[in-house]
Amino acid sequence: MDKVYQHKGIAPTVYASLTLAFASAGDAFLYAFLPVNSMHAGVNVAWIGILLSINRFVRILFNQVIVHLFSSYGLRLITIAATTFAIISTLGYGIATGIGMWMLLRICWGLSYSAMRIGCIGYALQQPHQSFLLGISKGIQEAGPMLVLFLTPVLLHYDSKTIFLMLAIMSTPAILFAYQLPKGDDRTPAAKERFIMQLPSPVNSITFLTATIIDGIIIIILGVLFLRQETTVLSASEATALAAFYLGYRRICLVLISPIGGWITDLFGVNTIFIGSLILVISGLLLILTGWTATGAIIVFTFYSIHSTITPAIISTLQSNSLSAVAENTTWRDLGAAFGTLLGGGLITSSYISTFLSIGILILTISLLVYWGTAQKTIKFFQVWK
Repeated sequence: MDKVYQHKGIAPTVYASLTLAFASAGDAFLYAFLPVNSMHAGVNVAWIGILLSINRFVRILFNQVIVHLFSSYGLRLITIAATTFAIISTLGYGIATGIGMWMLLRICWGLSYSAMRIGCIGYALQQPHQSFLLGISKGIQEAGPMLVLFLTPVLLHYDSKTIFLMLAIMSTPAILFAYQLPKGDDRTPAAKERFIMQLPSPVNSITFLTATIIDGIIIIILGVLFLRQETTVLSASEATALAAFYLGYRRICLVLISPIGGWITDLFGVNTIFIGSLILVISGLLLILTGWTATGAIIVFTFYSIHSTITPAIISTLQSNSLSAVAENTTWRDLGAAFGTLLGGGLITSSYISTFLSIGILILTISLLVYWGTAQKTIKFFQVWK
């Protein structure tokens, strides 16, 4: 990691992560709320996939722009601005009156999240034991959304306007933590003037596929999968609460398992844990495909929390500008999540869920085998020519 803007200690990483943790409350709630309760928010079901993915398409276009903003204005100033707009977008969800306003708010959130997320990774990569700090950072980030998801059954007793007002108030400590970030010249090294995406590396390809399936399709259709279970009959509210519980469990994994995964990665090597965690993720997806939705979701969310957390540690070694490499990787993650979210929205009322999951699992498995055979050569090559 470039030393130009290095700060000592883990405090900046903690403050940046707490900022994102509190600012994410409104967005986290939407993923459990909109797919089953869209009419309560005044949104036609046809728009769900678009609304839940447009923020990710925004990040695809602007992740590298955010890196340039960090280079020009510094980590702290951009993080403070992003936090402010994130809270405004949460408040706006409760008063949005048309699809145009909803889309504007989701675009606003997409830009804000891009800045806060890359900033968190940037602070973490400044220190030794990067995998462990990335795990700590990810764990802190997810604590706020996790709490919101477990509060979903309580929040559903109120109307949409009240819910998002409460979530906006819950998000306000984010600004206080953003102001605690270290002052001074924290501008990051200049990145190349390149905004056109290149063909994905093996790591970025896996990132795209896992994000498509897990961050996109699974998250959107989880409540639908529970509704369609033949062994139980659930109401829409019960399916929403159940989906929120498992999405909350996903956040628990990111809070508790991510730091442990980062620590284990520092002990056994990032490549070993990267491959091992992906094998277990595929195993969980196969269980979901065969009807073991609850068990499969637990396995997928547990080991994907490790896999996705340590990816920046491996990708940051492959370019001279580590933050630019991370931004490129997050762009592929956003592209996958956006595509998967759109696809998941289309599958809500479809009978082809199993078909699409089967195709996705097959392609991911092939990608793993290809990466497994070339990983050592690829990493050594880039390390030599870095």
